[in-house]
Amino acid sequence: MRNYLSKYGTVAVIMTILISLVGCAQTRALNKLEESILDDNEYVHSQSKSRVICCIESIDYERKHEEIINIIFNNGNLDLIDEFVEYFPGDYRNYIIRGDAYLKNAMMQQIIGVFMKSSAAASVNTAKESYMKALELNNRDIYALGVLSFLYGEEKEYDKAEKLLNRGLGFAPNNPLLYLALGEMYDRKKEYNTAIDYYERVLEFTEDEVEKDFEHMNQYYHKLIDYFPNSLVKAKEEAHKIIEKLKVK
Repeated sequence: MRNYLSKYGTVAVIMTILISLVGCAQTRALNKLEESILDDNEYVHSQSKSRVICCIESIDYERKHEEIINIIFNNGNLDLIDEFVEYFPGDYRNYIIRGDAYLKNAMMQQIIGVFMKSSAAASVNTAKESYMKALELNNRDIYALGVLSFLYGEEKEYDKAEKLLNRGLGFAPNNPLLYLALGEMYDRKKEYNTAIDYYERVLEFTEDEVEKDFEHMNQYYHKLIDYFPNSLVKAKEEAHKIIEKLKVK
């Protein structure tokens, strides 16, 4: 028995050392990735893989996906994000990240001024295409569905926006963010009574009813830009604030 425990203990120590070495290797690979991205001369998008993509391939993609996309997204290089999606096309999360990156770029261009409007519109179109592709790969992603419906609403394509949101309610009937988005859409259409009905529905939800929905919405690949309320409390605050304004109209 003692010999068995001794052998077991030795194996456990070896396994611990191996796991530690793998962890160190992954950390070094992530550091190398960050260094490659920060060095502007290292990134040239051509027909061959860039050094950045080669670095990513040396990393445990699934386990380190959050760290990888944070490094890439925060850099803001849209060409790099395009290449990242090109080399990992089967992951719907990457299209959400790409959509958010182009949407953030469009917002920044709109802030700069009127001369950037055409460029901002092109970025918004790329963002829309990315969210659509994400929904092709995962048609139940509420975040992509919600952002896409918002963009349709911005362009006054209300029928498309409503169709998407109602599709979402078909599989997530207790998601308050969908009701919040529908309220906002009818607010834009100046159908204020209908808008208030949707906003009041948000106020009726309980924490237990929406727990799973917010768990989904608060995944790291949904939080790169602060686009939706990340809790029921904040959603209710938003709905209540808008209802008070609409009642005055």
